[in-house]
Amino acid sequence: MTSSRVVGAGGAGRIGGHQVVRLLGEGGQGTVYLAESAAGARVAVKVLHDRLAADPEVRRRFLREAEVAASVAPFCTARVIGTGMMGEQPYIVSEYVPGPSLDELVKRDGPRTGGGLDRLAISTLTALASIHRAGIVHRDFKPANVILGPEGPVVIDFGIARTLDAMTTSHHLAGTPTYMSPEQLGDQPLTLASDMFSWAATMVFAATGRRAFTGSSVPAIMHSILHNPPDLSGVPEPLRAMVAACLAKNPADRPTAEHLLRALTSGDAATEHTLVDKAPSTARNGAAARPGRSRGPLLAAGAVLVALAVTAGVMLGPSWPAGNGSAGERAAATAAPLVIGQKAYPEVDVADGFDGSSADYDGYQPYGDEAMPVIKAGGGRLTGEGQKPFFGWFALPGAPSSGDTVSMITLGAFAGTGEQEDSAFVGRIKDKDNYIGAWYNNTREEIGIDVRVNGEFRHEPNSAALSLTPGDSLALVLSGGTTITSYAKTGGTWRRLTTARIDVLTTPQERARWRHGFGLRGTAGTIALDAAEGRGAAG
Repeated sequence: MTSSRVVGAGGAGRIGGHQVVRLLGEGGQGTVYLAESAAGARVAVKVLHDRLAADPEVRRRFLREAEVAASVAPFCTARVIGTGMMGEQPYIVSEYVPGPSLDELVKRDGPRTGGGLDRLAISTLTALASIHRAGIVHRDFKPANVILGPEGPVVIDFGIARTLDAMTTSHHLAGTPTYMSPEQLGDQPLTLASDMFSWAATMVFAATGRRAFTGSSVPAIMHSILHNPPDLSGVPEPLRAMVAACLAKNPADRPTAEHLLRALTSGDAATEHTLVDKAPSTARNGAAARPGRSRGPLLAAGAVLVALAVTAGVMLGPSWPAGNGSAGERAAATAAPLVIGQKAYPEVDVADGFDGSSADYDGYQPYGDEAMPVIKAGGGRLTGEGQKPFFGWFALPGAPSSGDTVSMITLGAFAGTGEQEDSAFVGRIKDKDNYIGAWYNNTREEIGIDVRVNGEFRHEPNSAALSLTPGDSLALVLSGGTTITSYAKTGGTWRRLTTARIDVLTTPQERARWRHGFGLRGTAGTIALDAAEGRGAAG
């Protein structure tokens, strides 16, 4: 029988030199009591279940972790006071923080809003930053472990988290599945980034009263965490973008606690590592998305697997020079290279500001039931229009650089019809059956990536919610011939969106066949672009 009860159902008795007052709570890892010291100070005492404490090495590591945890700054956490043994079971004594947990408060009073939500985010990030500086991974950050004390929110139960993970068996997860990171569920090595995922899931609950990942059973919740996008509806900006960044499936794509803390407290969160969220890829009202639509086509049968991870992050760099500048201005752009994702792209493969009257591009019609748009260029603008559904890709002249490249467009006005398709694309185009592109759908205010090879889509459904306006930019970066990443620039700041791995541009010869290009797709009306450009990385 698993137990960590002291004496009787109420827990009456003593733990070391502490008199137990009452039971505070019990979970899968142990039992927490409110107790009093000999001096009358109230403390919280957590005793591990005997099943977890049976291993001498586990007991040693448990007590060692508590010693390390004592070095964490006390102003934002429940301070660790000491440790001890109750028979063969170790326990940790920590500061008692009166007040409800975040879980209790939200369920009782509803979601946090306004300044209260901001203060919660800042205080919990401060706690995580302190915990992480001590070299500790919490591993069970969740609403129940955030106490809304009289002096502000504090984070509890961090001192034993790493040790508890060592105790995990194939039948006992060390953590609450709803707030666990994908790597925790996959039994992968954990880093500080795991806590950032759990923090973000906790903030979604705080802001909405709902879970970011849902399911009717524990396996269903785990599947959702591993494979589905989070539900971020109702989470306000700028927190929404930061939460989305932390919920990236790949831990390497998540920002740190200190990074987000600087963003929230600098007064200019938009200049930091904030991301847009991954939105559901299914059509509204439960209807399946039509294959080939920019909503994010279904994975084609027999297609090569493309690993797509929705990530995002603001990448600072020089503003993209206007494509309709003079030749001298474009030459100057080479001397002041564009920087996206901390990488410079000084080599201008092609720059089209649409300042001439010619619109002589190689055009490609992906689908027979959607006409090519009528293209007009001049005066620094290109327009594509049609009175019925249209979709066309257009290759820019010249060969792209053989190494890493970025393809970019500056957006003009959209049709604004409210119809399903009102979209612009940018990327690399080989022919009507072969293109890779980042797309923006103005009606749904969504961004995603299409990978079409030999007429088949080779990507998983994906989208990211972001509203763009005329003058904003959309870009697709090709890295190493195997990775493509979409970016958008709003307010002078680049944001990294979705990333996909591909296997069709692995040689310089094949990359040369896929030119920089753009696409326009609409149900009806006119879509405009103000510039199109392709660049290569140095070397």
